[in-house]
Amino acid sequence: MNKIFFKFAIIGCAMSLAGCSDFLDKEVEGYSTDKNFYDTQYKMQSALDAAYDVLQTDQLNNSDWRFGEACGDDVIGTDEGLSSEMGQLVNFRFNNSNSWILKRWQIYYKGVHRANQVIYNIDRVHLSTDQYTAYQGIRQIYGQAKFLRAYYYFNLVRTFGGVPIRPESESVEKLVIPRSSLKECYDYIEKDLREAAIMLPSVYEDNEQGKATKGAAVALLMKVLMYESTPGKQSETWQEMKQLGDYMVEGKAMTFGQMLKYDGKEDWESLRKRLWFKPKELNSESDPYETADTKLEDIYKAYSLEYKDYYGSSLHNGDKNSYLFQFYKDGEFCKGSVFEIVFKESADGTSGDTNEGAGLEFFDVGQTKIYANNALLNTIFGNDVRKSFCIGHQTTTFDGEIWQGGEGRYVSLKWYTPKKDKPLYGGDNGRNRRIIRYADVVLMYAEALNECGEGELALKQLNKCKRQVNTLNNSSVLYIAGGYGFIRDQIWEERRMELAFEWERFFDIVRQGRADKLMHAYSENRTNQRGSSFLKGRNEIFPIPQTEFDVSNGVVTQNPGY
Repeated sequence: MNKIFFKFAIIGCAMSLAGCSDFLDKEVEGYSTDKNFYDTQYKMQSALDAAYDVLQTDQLNNSDWRFGEACGDDVIGTDEGLSSEMGQLVNFRFNNSNSWILKRWQIYYKGVHRANQVIYNIDRVHLSTDQYTAYQGIRQIYGQAKFLRAYYYFNLVRTFGGVPIRPESESVEKLVIPRSSLKECYDYIEKDLREAAIMLPSVYEDNEQGKATKGAAVALLMKVLMYESTPGKQSETWQEMKQLGDYMVEGKAMTFGQMLKYDGKEDWESLRKRLWFKPKELNSESDPYETADTKLEDIYKAYSLEYKDYYGSSLHNGDKNSYLFQFYKDGEFCKGSVFEIVFKESADGTSGDTNEGAGLEFFDVGQTKIYANNALLNTIFGNDVRKSFCIGHQTTTFDGEIWQGGEGRYVSLKWYTPKKDKPLYGGDNGRNRRIIRYADVVLMYAEALNECGEGELALKQLNKCKRQVNTLNNSSVLYIAGGYGFIRDQIWEERRMELAFEWERFFDIVRQGRADKLMHAYSENRTNQRGSSFLKGRNEIFPIPQTEFDVSNGVVTQNPGY
């Protein structure tokens, strides 16, 4: 109703203004308009900063742990009663008006809208020079916007299924857009990421850390392809995912044409101009001219499974806690981090979204929201050394802080902020959140290899991860050879341990096709039977928010079962 009212309000304003004097028709001088706001690289960077800003919001991060972790089978929540909307969400007994579902829809579409502003207006930039670096600067802004839009849409799709693809240029006539199919959405996301992968650099200067890189685009594309694929079913997407892993993990050559899946339907020079490569007619002999056969720059040396910081030095002197320091300030932009959300402490008492320094608060998420018990930890880790990075009530951290979260509760030290990094004011944490880690990339690659019938190579990649973990306690235990299903289960076991409590578990078990089985098994060990209401064929995705469904007057269809 708000959108309908807004539409008629605009029409009404237009009619009333038509009868006013010529004074209102005069151009306003000295102010930015939509025609000149985007005309410089500096202004486009400001618009891009706004697109990144959505990642830092409390609404997005609060949404991510609720849907990605609290709905899964690795944690227990302190708010699971059916009297609250949070409790209804994690019990899968919500209605279509659940506010957490609406908030997730709204915040991710806010990100889409801001990325669209950059993408739609990129061609308004006027360059004052024909230098190659000028085109490169605009191209990198453009590529980052495409990466961000793909990331926002990907999280919408794995939450709601096929969603409306918003036009880059919003207008009253385009307020209501029907849903696109799941395949159409994935094709759209893929195109953005493939183009971003050829537009973005492999690294940035020290003062530009946090921007999406070529590696971030390739890694997210691998994840998107993994979600498009079905375990046990051969497909082109598994093959494409393997090819990307060959490039990013093994360093095998890949061309622009291969990354873009270039088929010649678009003229190559037109494509280059569209993506802000310097036009051929303006190129000098010293400027590179990229063709479909041009090899992409290597990125595999930029990342490592070793626990090393950005400069290649061992984290925390290479001891057992070096694993944890990947997630702390010492490990920001480390060799194992592919993309992370940047938070910055204000140190002036400001908190919330006006600060963008929320980070991850151990005594917030860990104590009052979600935790594990000993039985869960045994199920997740068994005897693996990574179990020791979860601490219980009245346990002392490695730097001497006592955690008192309640008898029988355990929290991951991935959520902890070491005492030396504690913010001056509460709610002002500047610790970054890791979104894509290199260990995830290697495990995705292993899974793709196994799905493509290359179990031996899959085991090799899987054990690369295991050998690195073994350095923490001098273990020699490795995964062993076997058939397709045996290797796949070991990969999924390692994914569960390595990525534990990083807000991905629920989506991971859904794409593996076993959410119903695991949630029902989980419910049997809970007195409130959380997970027992999970219904296969319905609860793998969530309903379109009722307000969006209502305002579209039937244009936006609802998901099955809702």
